[in-house]
Amino acid sequence: MENHCIPFTELPHVPRLFTDFLYDFTRVREFLPLNPFEEGSYSQAARSLRYSDSLRQAVVGVLEEQNQRFAAGEATKENLRKLAKPGCFAVVTGQQTGLFTGPAFALYKALTAIKLARTLSERGLEAVPIFWLATEDHDLAEVNHCFVQDREGHPQRLEYSGAPPVPDAPVGAIRLTEAIQAPLDALGTFLPESLDRTEMLRILAECYQPGEGLGAAFGRFLARLFAPYGVVLVDSLDARLHALSANVFQAAVGSATELGNELMERSRRLAESGYHPQVRVAENSSLLFYYDEGRRVPLRLRDGRLALPNGQTYSAEQLLARLREQPGILSPNVLLRPVMQDALLPTIAYVGGPSELAYLAQTAPVYQRVLGRMPVLVPRASFTLLEPPIHRLLQKYSLTLPDVCSGKQALREKMAARFLPPGLTDLFQKATTGLNESLDAIQLALAKLDPTLADAAANSGRKMHYQLSSLERKTALAAQTRSEQVERDAQRLENSLYPHKTLQERFYSGISYLARYGPSLLDQVYEQISAQCSDHQVLLLS
Repeated sequence: MENHCIPFTELPHVPRLFTDFLYDFTRVREFLPLNPFEEGSYSQAARSLRYSDSLRQAVVGVLEEQNQRFAAGEATKENLRKLAKPGCFAVVTGQQTGLFTGPAFALYKALTAIKLARTLSERGLEAVPIFWLATEDHDLAEVNHCFVQDREGHPQRLEYSGAPPVPDAPVGAIRLTEAIQAPLDALGTFLPESLDRTEMLRILAECYQPGEGLGAAFGRFLARLFAPYGVVLVDSLDARLHALSANVFQAAVGSATELGNELMERSRRLAESGYHPQVRVAENSSLLFYYDEGRRVPLRLRDGRLALPNGQTYSAEQLLARLREQPGILSPNVLLRPVMQDALLPTIAYVGGPSELAYLAQTAPVYQRVLGRMPVLVPRASFTLLEPPIHRLLQKYSLTLPDVCSGKQALREKMAARFLPPGLTDLFQKATTGLNESLDAIQLALAKLDPTLADAAANSGRKMHYQLSSLERKTALAAQTRSEQVERDAQRLENSLYPHKTLQERFYSGISYLARYGPSLLDQVYEQISAQCSDHQVLLLS
């Protein structure tokens, strides 16, 4: 598999904090102190980690039961046995439980965590890869759909139309209905016929069955895909995990005002340094959601108390008492979730994308107050998969991925320039003007020489004009045909590489490629993940 690296600075819509993190780390060290490209950072993170054996055994016990439900393979069970031993670390990543894997980058995150865990283990820091399923998220509209390419290369949206049991229910509490059959059937019509397509559709149908949880279906499918790699899955909605991370919720309740002030100060410092804070933090913000009759609703600060949207308020003491009675009553927001995760797990490194690294830079004060440490933050591997027909189009027009991402007009102008000589209309206009001038001069000279030749000259001139006009019309037709071809080719390139002005990995579901190239595609991508390449990689598929 051929590949080449493209610096993120050449791609659109990449946060500046992320590019500085990759290429000018000293600028972000204040916010993200451990450099993932320095080997000593991992030893430093390992030394700072305090993780009791009692917590380890309790968490592993929950994860063993969860992964058994996901029908995890033997490699995962072996990694759970490793995790149960003192001194074993976790390389963690995670994602929302999107339909049919969600965007392809979810697979790349898992593969990056797998490779990093193996690399650290080879260096003497025993580690296992863990994938955190964000089953507590309650925005169903973000995860109930995915996009795939149809047989003609056009993007197609697949959507699960089932409703949650109550508004704002966490996705892990949503049970699939018969409505799941519609996106499964549509997927079958969009994908080209192949043995891999048939196998992927079969596995998906086994995982995404009516009655199964939306988050659990994602977990079962991920467990099948990554069975050879031993990825350990975590269902974050499990009340037992909430009970084991009670200290995190206690800190978020008891120090809500102080944490809010520290987060606002951190947001201010990020903005002063030229970085956009990923999460808006207001004076009344807290780090918590509350489960109110199945609905996940935000808690906000109000006059020293924590308030629900319905106006009901709790003092810190009252909420802590509720927490002791019902450990699953509270849920972390996006800034507290990673702290809960790393309180539960012996996390040495977290693998995340550009947006995640931005909000992790923002939430560092929470880490320091609650845990007194942070893991090494590692950028996930980033890929665009280049299918052979699309590769040939790039070669035909001498284009690169940044060219395709440069904008609709700029792309088409560059493509047209390969085949349409500039200024053709002006050249024909000049030729017509020059012909008229030459014919006028000839007729004037002939009138003096032999007036009887004037008619012959005029007739010849008309024929010359006709031939020139005919050539101009043929040229215009050829230009139009070529222009239409350019437009078709441009649309094919954009649909494949930059659909809806979005990088491929953020738009299309991984299933779109697994069904075409088979599960071995994961092995091919895995082999291309390298600590030496922190850029975006373009992989030529075969």
